[in-house]
This record gives sequence, structure tokens and C-alpha cells, in this order.
Amino acid sequence: MVSVTAASLRDKVEQRLSELDEALAGMDEAKAGQRAADGEWCCKEVLSHLMGDEGESYVAGLRRFIDEDTPLIGVMVGLPYYTPARQAMSLAEMRAGVRRQYQEVADFLADLSDEQLSRKAQIPLLKDTPIGEYATLAQWVGALLNLHLPNHINQVRNARQALTG
Repeated sequence: MVSVTAASLRDKVEQRLSELDEALAGMDEAKAGQRAADGEWCCKEVLSHLMGDEGESYVAGLRRFIDEDTPLIGVMVGLPYYTPARQAMSLAEMRAGVRRQYQEVADFLADLSDEQLSRKAQIPLLKDTPIGEYATLAQWVGALLNLHLPNHINQVRNARQALTG
């Protein structure tokens, strides 16, 4: 039986992808590569960050919760992964890349049980948060969908507004 929690997380993925599409509405190719202010990422850098490291899949990290006993999940904070290959991508290609990563997450979540969602990993990044260093798979995905992704969606929205008026 599909977990209610898994279904809720899966629905949240689609909601966040729709919010990202809305945040990017009206953004053109030229402006997507411009920074709204010094020290801020351009929209394409944010999208590159949301695509993750080249050749890596978010699902591979999530699968570790299921396949290993309390795996150590290291997270590199603040890296845009904006390589020359990514810089050469169009805005549409980057949007599709983000959608692909998160659709894979939604598909992965689709068949998980509550027991699987309760599996834990050690995530030192979360040590000083209410979740704590030992997070369940559901908590980790929830943090990505309810904290990480909305912050970057707002970052894109603010950059678009600053650049397009």
C-alpha cells in the first residue's frame, strides 16, 4: 500500500515545480544569465544548483536510506555546479534538467512504505536544526521540499523581478 506520507511528498514535488515555473515566467535567455546584484546567483546558477552535481542523481542519495543502515549523507552547501557545460545550456534545457531530477524523486517516492520513509541517515548538516542529525527519509525529503527548494524559488522570483521590473 502506498504511504499517505509518500503521496503527500510526491504531490509537494509537483507543487514546487509549478512554483518554480511561475517564478521563471517572463524570464528570457539573456536575463537568466545576469545577476540581479553583486554576490547573488543568476537564475541559471540557481537552476544549475537545483539540478545538482553533474552525473549525480538525487535518487541515488535517497536510495541510500533504504539500502544502507544509517548511511552518512554529506551535503556540500552553496555550490552552484555552474560548469562550462551548464553555462552553455539554454534556460529551457536547465528548466527541463531541474524537472527531470525532481520527477525522478517523485517517482522514487511513489511506491515507498511508511517503514521505508522512517529509515534514518546521519546528516551532519541538520545537526543544529529541529530535525536533528539523524533524519528519516521523510524528514530529509520534507526539508528539501519545504525549506531548500522554496528558498531557491524565492531567489529566482526576486532575481526575475529585479531584472525584468
